[in-house]
Amino acid sequence: MATLKYLWPHMNKWMEERIKGILETSTIYTVMDSYGRIEYANTRFCELLGSDLGELVGKPNHFLKSEPQDSIKYLKLWQTIKQGKEWKGILVGKSKNENTIWLRTKIVPIKTHNENSFKFLSVHEDITNIKSRVETIKNDTAMYHHIYESVKIGIVIVTDHRGTIIKWNKGAERAFGYPPFDILGKPLSTLMVKRYKRATFTDFLGLVHRLKRLRNQEILELNCIDNNGKEFPVEFVLSNWTIKGEDFYGFKMLDISKRIAFENRLKQKTKELELFMYRSAHDLNAPFSSAQGLINLMKDEKTVEGMQVYIEMLERTIGHAKVLSKGLANASLLSSHAHDSKEIDFAKIIQGVLQLLKEEENFESIQFKIGIQDSISFVSCPDLISTVFQNLIQNAIKYVIKPNDGHTPMVKIEIRSEENELLVQVSDNGKGIKKENMDRVFELYYRAEVENTPGTRGLGLYIVKKIVEDLNGTIKVESKVNKGTSFTVRFPNKK
Repeated sequence: MATLKYLWPHMNKWMEERIKGILETSTIYTVMDSYGRIEYANTRFCELLGSDLGELVGKPNHFLKSEPQDSIKYLKLWQTIKQGKEWKGILVGKSKNENTIWLRTKIVPIKTHNENSFKFLSVHEDITNIKSRVETIKNDTAMYHHIYESVKIGIVIVTDHRGTIIKWNKGAERAFGYPPFDILGKPLSTLMVKRYKRATFTDFLGLVHRLKRLRNQEILELNCIDNNGKEFPVEFVLSNWTIKGEDFYGFKMLDISKRIAFENRLKQKTKELELFMYRSAHDLNAPFSSAQGLINLMKDEKTVEGMQVYIEMLERTIGHAKVLSKGLANASLLSSHAHDSKEIDFAKIIQGVLQLLKEEENFESIQFKIGIQDSISFVSCPDLISTVFQNLIQNAIKYVIKPNDGHTPMVKIEIRSEENELLVQVSDNGKGIKKENMDRVFELYYRAEVENTPGTRGLGLYIVKKIVEDLNGTIKVESKVNKGTSFTVRFPNKK
């Protein structure tokens, strides 16, 4: 550091701390002037080149030229550091004895007392041994043929016998997010989740071989972690070769994140279908049992007045059954992708829904306010849109507060266009939803309780959510207990 202070007499505290932090990562470094001429090189750098400091001072640092044929890399390097930005990469040069040297390098520009010029601190890590192994592999045509001809998946990683990464392909670079100069020379465990990091490479290989024997399969699964700390699952096949007495290992991997996610969604859908079938059968049984009971009572009724009461009760029961049957039929729309699309007549759809729901308890006491913006043009599947309105309005009816001197039950339905989307709001001034139930109202068959009043069985709002998502829309709910609930649906409208 004393040497660096001599070379940078105007070095401030911030510069000194920054340089200390850089030098902690490596013991090979040089200081260069604004033209790339060496002003100072530490002992390790001199030993690496087989030269004395006196031979290097004042001479251009030929590593900064990199490979002579790589002029684009050379220009980009200088463009970057001349702008005062750090540069990272791999440089190659020759020692005094003409031995090839590979350096993982970071070049840090630091301003001098002249604000328009820089000196450059270059910090190096010797990766010559790793690169020489790569060259050995490149010269083995049979090995390269085996890797690239046999691999049908995207990620290829090659390590030495210690598990040090010495080669990987573009697929691995994209999957893990590391540039080659950051990952070469690092242990394979860098790419693995925490539970594998403590094991040695030998232990890891032993585990792989045991799993292959136990499962009697070549392809295994492993959880990896990318440069941003995100975990993802892969399938992998392990191969190994011996070249000139040294062992190498090839990991051929496939990112299976999408497949796992699809399998999980399929499992969830299967559970939902099983629950749907069980609860639907249970719900359908209730109105049938009620109807059968009323018919039995009617058989024993002797008066016209009594018969009329039973007939009215039977009509309401049949009306409830029709609504339930319609809801179950609507649920089947979720699995159908052959929806007929046409321009939606909202007034007609809402009138049809209200006619269907007129047998619902409390329907006659509710004041319905319907506001439909003139000249709305919206193309979609009428059956799906009708289902959305049926379930939202039915939910509002279910949770009304009965009329009294200071309260009139009201359900407000608004439809309007906003920029490139259609907005639908169904609001009520009913019992509302407790805060702790808000996140679950769209779950399949979730039963909410509001002031000890049993809620709907959850099928309706579940269907609404699925239809809205299928039509690339969004839905949100706002509610206050004893104040009311508002559902807001937004559909993209291409007009």
